[in-house]
Amino acid sequence: MSDLDTRLTNAIELRDRLSAESQRIAGRKEAAEKTLSDVESEIRSKNLDPDALDETLTMLTEAYEKAVETFESDVSKAQEALAPYMENNV
Repeated sequence: MSDLDTRLTNAIELRDRLSAESQRIAGRKEAAEKTLSDVESEIRSKNLDPDALDETLTMLTEAYEKAVETFESDVSKAQEALAPYMENNV
């Protein structure tokens, strides 16, 4: 086999590998797009806007933090109110 034949064979093999890899990547992209579409549909089914998730998460995080602070405060007040009646103060 001549050098040109070897180079041609190598180039054809590389082309075939690249073609197969390109198809595999296209399949992965299609699957990712389907998954994204499914996730966006699920988000919309919960009456949320997929494009505003950051704002929604921020709002929910702030509400959660406030609820925890209120709960801690209420528990502390209950502890103080019950302290005189408890044998072992916590």
